[in-house]
Amino acid sequence: MTITKSLALFLALGHQTLVDATCCVHSQERRDCWKKGIDIHSDPDFVIPEGRLREYELTISNELINPDGYWKNATVFNGTYPGPLIEADWGDTLRIIIHNNLTNYNGTAVHWHGIRQQNTVWEDGVPGVTQCPSKPGTSQVYEFQARQYGTSWYHSHFGLQYSNGAYGPLVIHGPSSANWDVDLGPWILSDWYHDDAFSLIWREFFTDRAPIPNSMVLNGKGVFDCDPQSDPHCSGDGELFDVTFEPGTRYKIGLVNTGSLLTETFWIDGHNFTVISNDFVQIEPFETDVINIGIGQRYEIIVEANADLANGTNFWINAHYCDMPDLMEKHVGIVRYDSSDKSDPITGPPAHLDYGCSDPGPDELVPVVPKQVGRRVNDMEPADYLKIGLEGWPNASDPNSLIRKWALGSGPMYSDWREPSVKRLTLNSGDEAQFPPDSEPMHIDFETGEWVYLVIENNHEMPIGNPPRVIPRSVHPIHMHGHDVYVLAQGKGRFNESVVPNLDNPPRRDVANCPIYGYLWIAFPVDNPGAWLLHCHIAWHSSAGFSIQLLEQTSKIIPLMEEAGALTEMEERCAEWKDYYENEHPDRGNQVDV
Repeated sequence: MTITKSLALFLALGHQTLVDATCCVHSQERRDCWKKGIDIHSDPDFVIPEGRLREYELTISNELINPDGYWKNATVFNGTYPGPLIEADWGDTLRIIIHNNLTNYNGTAVHWHGIRQQNTVWEDGVPGVTQCPSKPGTSQVYEFQARQYGTSWYHSHFGLQYSNGAYGPLVIHGPSSANWDVDLGPWILSDWYHDDAFSLIWREFFTDRAPIPNSMVLNGKGVFDCDPQSDPHCSGDGELFDVTFEPGTRYKIGLVNTGSLLTETFWIDGHNFTVISNDFVQIEPFETDVINIGIGQRYEIIVEANADLANGTNFWINAHYCDMPDLMEKHVGIVRYDSSDKSDPITGPPAHLDYGCSDPGPDELVPVVPKQVGRRVNDMEPADYLKIGLEGWPNASDPNSLIRKWALGSGPMYSDWREPSVKRLTLNSGDEAQFPPDSEPMHIDFETGEWVYLVIENNHEMPIGNPPRVIPRSVHPIHMHGHDVYVLAQGKGRFNESVVPNLDNPPRRDVANCPIYGYLWIAFPVDNPGAWLLHCHIAWHSSAGFSIQLLEQTSKIIPLMEEAGALTEMEERCAEWKDYYENEHPDRGNQVDV
């Protein structure tokens, strides 16, 4: 299987070119260079550096942990929270073995967030769409090429498993659009729950408000205010993440929001920073002192250690919920200039309370490698817009239903983990009848190189349409698998034909925030056969149905899988899962994907 997969990766390069030149040398003052003539201006869609094989093993298990000083039954990789760093260079091939050692009847599947999986959809790690889960006691090998670079994360895509801690950092090293001295690596920022996430989902179904986190953690550290004398779960030994800066040093940091609910407004007291990438797209550097990070979004920043030390050598690292700054404690870490001084920083007046929840604009997120958006080929009438909302369940037309679930397309998305979309294609490749309506399929049957535009609306009055949908106040981080989306427009209010799309090198990324009571207009080229989720990355929302799947050039998927030797492996895993689920697992029936 391994040899076949590697061969398939080589054959799947398609129109890309392996480059082997010798002029640009990566160094502290030439971070724009990479190796063998490849630099920041080399287009990852056409250029792949020569790479090597990198191998990792991850074991997912249930463990008792206390990252914020409060014990929780968690789900983690290799016994640590967050999971271990997986890193490679641009152009390398990653081979990662996942061992399922869970003792709570859970299957698992791992998604490599932001990795486009060009012509390798079966490696995307989405149960019910690209694979069946791996049952307890079994292992799965993922293998794919790092054709993009930057900072990201990997996480379980099995239900709410990642909300219980099943995630870790993923870094693909490559050139940078500005120089730096020291790489501090990923800063993994997350909201954190003490109760098991699966036990909390009922709040999403029965109320308009998702469960509120108990604390914030940065790189697995946080502080929850509790009393060990009165609460046996309280260990009372939580501590904040801290880092020591050397004056004059330029530090590169990869910010990642791995949370389940909150879009975070991030800043470091006393410091500005330079943003050099969003998600896996390198951008022209811009300077700021604050930035919003939606769930699943990433920013690589450079912070120069040049703070004014007149009033102290310690400075708070801050993150608050963008729409409700007082919801959680904002101090998530400390920057120190004197490692021996363990005192808390001076707390200044409240900051960035009215900053809002918007992504940086198109004048800031300017990709280094310019690209133009082509003319759309799909219909884009108001009836084709994707309309975010809650609707009654099981009767969608009942506005007074006790249970409500999220919808992005025609209704809440359901996926049968025993019959993933790629498996359905084996029955009759490309036949739309193989996909039940509640699997929310959108068929993208256009020629390679053509463009699809999508409008997502988050601004309807309540109730609207038939069936009626309720629109609670929320920003929605919209994540697309298999592609970067080109952000044509984001705005407040209703979308209408007067909105002018940005077609000339617009921002590109794999997670874009749909504003509160606003709209998001995106585009992508048809160039990657697969079954790709488009979903809100608020874990509670996607677990309540907030997804659709884009079935792109489906007639090409099975031949690619056959060529890679992946078809037999998928069928065997699905047979294992079906037998396990129907004969050993305590639950029954279809399951909702996240």
